[in-house]
Amino acid sequence: MKNIIITISRQYGSGGRFIGERVAKKLNIGFYDKEFIDIVVEKTGISRATIESKDEKFTNDNIFFNAFNKKHFLSPFNNAMTYSTLDKIFDIQSDIIKDIANKGSCVIIGRCASFILKDSYKCFNVFIHAPIKKRIERITNQYGIKIENAETQLKNTDLYRYNYCKYYTGEEWGNMVNYNLTIDSGYYDDEQISNIMIKSIEEIKD
Repeated sequence: MKNIIITISRQYGSGGRFIGERVAKKLNIGFYDKEFIDIVVEKTGISRATIESKDEKFTNDNIFFNAFNKKHFLSPFNNAMTYSTLDKIFDIQSDIIKDIANKGSCVIIGRCASFILKDSYKCFNVFIHAPIKKRIERITNQYGIKIENAETQLKNTDLYRYNYCKYYTGEEWGNMVNYNLTIDSGYYDDEQISNIMIKSIEEIKD
């Protein structure tokens, strides 16, 4: 297989992490998702609980900034004032993502990796989505989330990811033009999708 970085962006509950694990195992390459949290804890000394609470999240606490992106605020006049813990985590994660990409082929889940790497690395960028009913089934079965809370959690998590991506990259999370492949996991199971991804990668033109 060609040396390539596979990035997977995903709607919450679409199975992106599980699919990514299958792809990495089949290709015998590295897989990175929650591993980023451990690395950031080690590099920063920020508590694991704090990092987990901010991982890929841009919440209503940041509502003032939602109409902008990070580049707008990082000027010589205000960068010190607005450089938050979330900014620090993003910047360190970005460096980690680049370091991982430099080591060779791998699968990276979320964290704006497709945008962080797009100018300097050979990437295959995937977005996995599914109908809300299918996603509710998955998160209630796999994560034990109560059915009455599931839809709200889905919508909130997707909104956090959208805002996080928009703020830090200026790009739209989920916009199909930003990805090489988009797949509806409501139509295929995880094994089928992993095989579709691998076949697509094998067919990439040089």
